[in-house]
Amino acid sequence: MDGESTPKGDTVEGGITDLQRSTLLRAAVANVGRDELKEALERTSHPEIQIPKVIGNAINALRKRRDPTDVVGRAPYRAALPYIAAAVADPCLSRTIEVLGDHSDDPNREQLDAALATVVTEFPVTTVAVMLASVADSDMPASDLCFELAAGEDRFGLTDWSEFEDRPSQASSAPTPAGGASPEQREARRLKKQRDAEERRRRQQVAREAGEQVRRARKRERALATDRTDRTDRAGHEGDRGRPVAPTAAPTAGSAPRLTRRAALTPLQEDEFDRGDPWVAGVVFAWVPFDPDPGHQDPAHPDVDGKVRRCVVIAGSPTHLLVRPGYSEGGVKSRDWKSVPLGHWRRSGFDQPTWIDIEVLAVPRDQEQAPIGWLSPEDWNALW
Repeated sequence: MDGESTPKGDTVEGGITDLQRSTLLRAAVANVGRDELKEALERTSHPEIQIPKVIGNAINALRKRRDPTDVVGRAPYRAALPYIAAAVADPCLSRTIEVLGDHSDDPNREQLDAALATVVTEFPVTTVAVMLASVADSDMPASDLCFELAAGEDRFGLTDWSEFEDRPSQASSAPTPAGGASPEQREARRLKKQRDAEERRRRQQVAREAGEQVRRARKRERALATDRTDRTDRAGHEGDRGRPVAPTAAPTAGSAPRLTRRAALTPLQEDEFDRGDPWVAGVVFAWVPFDPDPGHQDPAHPDVDGKVRRCVVIAGSPTHLLVRPGYSEGGVKSRDWKSVPLGHWRRSGFDQPTWIDIEVLAVPRDQEQAPIGWLSPEDWNALW
């Protein structure tokens, strides 16, 4: 695209203002389809996404609308746009960071172009555009590069982004500093973006550590399962020689029990997940965030915002599982009247008395790691 059809050249030469970044973000979110936007709004309700109350009220109002795309760019909802854009773009951003590898902190144009060549084959171009605009609106080192890419390339559909700027007739008649904000407001916004970026980096580090914990735990479970299988095989051989071996009543780690009740899912969850997934009622390891309430944090580790827990699978998709986490005796969740105690926790794969929370989480699915155990039909039915 040449310089006459877009203000991109002028913007880069004069420095990209906060107003221009937020305008580009508004243009990108405006291109998101109704279904994708509604799914993103639903994801913002997850407890791991901490949103200020006033922003949460705006998002709740959007969530109740039949078609939020009609109003998402209006003034009452603009403060929520960065959170909505993050929910839309998060899987795409994670994939881009994965493809960039060691260059993810501060890629150059060539490295980012190469990564996007892969990402655009896996995500809709509108989602990639929202990701670029979201990074451009942040305090990340690559924010200016993402702004230039999103605003300057026709394929992202944002070359007309400047048309989303408020016209003088729409703006307040009171004089405002250049860029639409006072120096104090710009400094406050810069500090907020810096804190957000640090928080994102901290969460990524916690997620990496949690993943390593999951891998170690699964390795131990595989070793124990192999040992149990060897002992069972030896007992079977002895039984064949003269003493029959009684069949066990509990389901094995490789087969699901017969269930009589179906999981209760929301309409959005039903669209994405399958109640008939073969892992339903299985027990898997997953990283579970702590309750955002400060009273529920671990006082011994105030900087840790989650841990790996055994969880019960209630539905599945090719890439994710819908689970309900398990909590040990003595914790806050075990005293919650909505939590369900397991009667057969030991043979289900838990290592101590366990309460299953009513909260439902979507977690990544590792196809190579089967459930370590299965809930009994009685325990499963008690969940519903």
